[in-house]
Amino acid sequence: MNDDIKVSIINRILKLIPPHVKPVNYLAETLDIGKESAYRRLRGEMSFSFTEMIKLSQDLKFSLDEIVGLTKDTPKAVIDLKIDKDPKQTFLEKFRKYKEEIDLRLQDETSSTTMALNCMPAEFCVHFKDIFKFFYFAWLHRKHTGLSKLYYSDIEITPELELLRSKLNVSSLEVNNNTYIMDPNVFLGPLREVCYFRKLKLMNDDDFLLIKKNFHDMIDFVEKMVRTGGSEKGAKHLFYLSNFNIDGNSSYSICDGNVRSSFNFHFYNRVIITNPEICEIHKEWLDSLKKYSTLITTSNEIVQANYFEKQREYIDRL
Repeated sequence: MNDDIKVSIINRILKLIPPHVKPVNYLAETLDIGKESAYRRLRGEMSFSFTEMIKLSQDLKFSLDEIVGLTKDTPKAVIDLKIDKDPKQTFLEKFRKYKEEIDLRLQDETSSTTMALNCMPAEFCVHFKDIFKFFYFAWLHRKHTGLSKLYYSDIEITPELELLRSKLNVSSLEVNNNTYIMDPNVFLGPLREVCYFRKLKLMNDDDFLLIKKNFHDMIDFVEKMVRTGGSEKGAKHLFYLSNFNIDGNSSYSICDGNVRSSFNFHFYNRVIITNPEICEIHKEWLDSLKKYSTLITTSNEIVQANYFEKQREYIDRL
């Protein structure tokens, strides 16, 4: 790591540490290192590791592109992979961040997002309690290797998490100008996960049937938006059905004059790009994908009907 970057990192951290807290004490406690190691980092004699920088960026609320002092001509990327020993807290934090993004969108009526979807977006699950609980259950299994025998019936949604979900259930329906470009099998991935955990006998029949019903409710929810052109709150959206398989979930957003591209993987983990030139390239790709897709919002009723019939068949085969 060169000296200019070291200085930029140190200055950024010192600026954000609360004034009543000694920097050396803060670093020692936050990074679980000795005070001498903390002093060496503050003097620039030792570099912060990548893991340490992620931990500090999360605690002090800044993005990784900011701490290295990138110029306007340098590609900017934020890796949204929260490092936390408690996967329950990580799940909560990710949806808190989603709530912040929704609030920002609601403040700018001209904001918009275009999404290419290989798999059902995590954001949809906030409208359905049992699907939300299942995503939480699957998240805990993925993130905590010691929970291999965790049963779905043992999962409890905390009051704090349920309150956040219920708020998002309402506010996300008010967000306007979303464009969805859907893979032909966009709902198939989550359904396969349900089958997987059921085969492991980590889910009883009653819970399985509740989840299955919720997936039918979700299909009804999306189909209604496609037919009417928007949500029950009056927000307007466009839905396209891709004629090709989409490799993964990604989105391009503009809000308050700022653009960003997000590439999602493993539920709600993301790599976020804020460099305008790279975002423009991504936008051009999404626009090109739309050309090879069929608009099904308030149109192409036969294509609509066939598509949603196929999704319901997937659910019924569970």
